[in-house]
Amino acid sequence: MKKILILILTLFQVNAFCQENDKKYLFIDTLQSKFLDENQAIQVYLPPDYYNSNDIYPLQVVLGGNSRTRMYYSISEYLSETYQILELNQLHTIPESIVVGLGHAPRNNMENYRKFVFYEVLPLVDSKYRKCHYKSLVGHSQDGEFVLQSLFSEESPFHAYFCSAPTNSDYFIGELNNEANVSFLKNSKKRLLIVASQQDYFYEENLKLIDTFKKISNGTFLFKSIVKSSDNHHSIFPVSITDALFFIFNDWLFTIPDSYNENTTDLFLKHYEILSEKIGLEIAPPEFDFYLLAYLFDVRKLTEEKIELLKKCKEYYPEAMNADAYLARTYYTIGDLKNAMIYNERSISLNPNNEFAIQTKELIEKKR
Repeated sequence: MKKILILILTLFQVNAFCQENDKKYLFIDTLQSKFLDENQAIQVYLPPDYYNSNDIYPLQVVLGGNSRTRMYYSISEYLSETYQILELNQLHTIPESIVVGLGHAPRNNMENYRKFVFYEVLPLVDSKYRKCHYKSLVGHSQDGEFVLQSLFSEESPFHAYFCSAPTNSDYFIGELNNEANVSFLKNSKKRLLIVASQQDYFYEENLKLIDTFKKISNGTFLFKSIVKSSDNHHSIFPVSITDALFFIFNDWLFTIPDSYNENTTDLFLKHYEILSEKIGLEIAPPEFDFYLLAYLFDVRKLTEEKIELLKKCKEYYPEAMNADAYLARTYYTIGDLKNAMIYNERSISLNPNNEFAIQTKELIEKKR
């Protein structure tokens, strides 16, 4: 039991570190936009494991100002946390993401705002923070209208779209009468969620828009609608965030098999191959999830599969110093000092200050 607790503390020390150092995970950037001819403030929320992994993350761009972004990020972070993996047989409910918050899209300048988001905001995130693969765009009301405009753009780099109570539904119904637009969406592998409410003043036109999108939804273009009965224009966005996140990251959840006889490593890797095919992007298993599964294998006493898993991690992430460190400690526990020393030296070469690897080195030297 003591060994398991030590391993848990080692694996999750980054999360505790995050709570004590919020300033390292939230950045406010100011971007001088050539398309808008003014400065724009950008909030960037980083995942808790950002500084301790080599992952490529999903990106979620939220329009509407600070309060909406903070609210959205808080729920996204909560759902992406590792929670009771042994009891729930899952690593995360949704994946960790980088969340970027922007202001409101101006109705009289949406085309330039689209260029600002596509060609200035996203490149900034890629160059200053980290390249992202699967991208989502989120907006409410007028910002929801911007989300839909982006959906119809063939230049759009986004893959998933969420809007609540969008304005200007009649315009988009007209766009869906254009066969070229319909053909584009049907073959796009994009996904769209629209949320409307009976108590909202855009309800009737939103309902007509929802009915129009339903007619073109197929196995490639995924559309979902949620119609609520009691939420007003102000409350509809916050109460819809969880539904939106489940929709955006539908098919991402990896369920750990109960059976010890199944090869969980192969199932884990296959899960991401299937996911990549569904969304049309190459999505690698997150580095930190390899370590979570390694902990599970440790609990189940599946040492050989744990070693195989960590070696697979190194194939995906050659710079993964923690994979080397955990391999070294695993080999040490089974008495293979030769391999323990090889992998531990690799870990220290990637990071001479890795305390876990330094401790393993001391253990190995005592045994030699």
